[in-house]
Amino acid sequence: MLPAIHIAGIHIPMYSLMVFLGIVAFFVTYFLYVEKGEKLDRVTSNRLLFVSIIGIAFLGFSAMFFNSLFHTIEAGEIRIGGITWLGGVLGGVPFTVFLIHKLVPKAKGRALYYFSLLVPGLVIGHAFGRLGCFCGGCCYGRVTDSIFGVIFPEGSLAAQQYPGENGASLPVLPTQLFESVFEFVLFFVLVIFRKKLKPYNLLIYFFAYGVFRFSMEFLRGDDRGSTGFALSPSQFICILLLIAAVLILLFYRGILFKGLAQKCAVWQEQAAAAVAVPVRVSRRNPIGEIEELHRLMKAGIISEEEFEEKKAELLKRI
Repeated sequence: MLPAIHIAGIHIPMYSLMVFLGIVAFFVTYFLYVEKGEKLDRVTSNRLLFVSIIGIAFLGFSAMFFNSLFHTIEAGEIRIGGITWLGGVLGGVPFTVFLIHKLVPKAKGRALYYFSLLVPGLVIGHAFGRLGCFCGGCCYGRVTDSIFGVIFPEGSLAAQQYPGENGASLPVLPTQLFESVFEFVLFFVLVIFRKKLKPYNLLIYFFAYGVFRFSMEFLRGDDRGSTGFALSPSQFICILLLIAAVLILLFYRGILFKGLAQKCAVWQEQAAAAVAVPVRVSRRNPIGEIEELHRLMKAGIISEEEFEEKKAELLKRI
């Protein structure tokens, strides 16, 4: 546990630093994995990046909302504060998919695919976040006598719940590190096998993280909340992730949501047709053609470079 570091007299909480590094890792992954890897035009890339920023902000809000909701239900009075990653996923993923569908023209009918491109960034970002949890001393595991046991110092949450010698905690499982390692491994798997896995990143994440986190909940030693059943709130959300993974798979296979699949196919055809529409170089009204090109650029159907190229061609004819 390392709550904070001091650099040039500046107090820097390690949890905040790791969250910041996670956000940086997300955007680095975006530019390398998404923008460069997919060779997106500038308009599509900028819109997807804009949606990603809004999505991350909403994920944070959703994480706080669901954490507060769970503790309010458990306590029987309003409790506001704290965050839960699974709560962020529960609200942030569908919201961001919806925004991609609405705000990224080329993604119409393929919003799940475009969101899947963002998944590796989310995974590595969360991996850094879990390192922050370890440094901050939260999200610890149960008491153990195994070689994996970690003793947290006096004043830590683990020491308060499991007091040991000299005010420190008893040895507990570092579940934060277990989860961080798992997510770093998952990140590298998604990147290394990019060509085969990228359309299924979201499906893989829901299934892999859902199973892992469901199992990890049995090793957690901190307060897991109450649902009135044997399972924790996080385990219920994991079950929802697994159900979502199955539904996405059946959707991809064309077994469920056939009406939606047909609509997606129509949207994809419309988007492809709009992109493939040849720009007619009219000898009669080049100004009108430039206006039409500008409209297509603003709609995200053609890039700024394509607009300038065609515009220059048309201006030569005036």
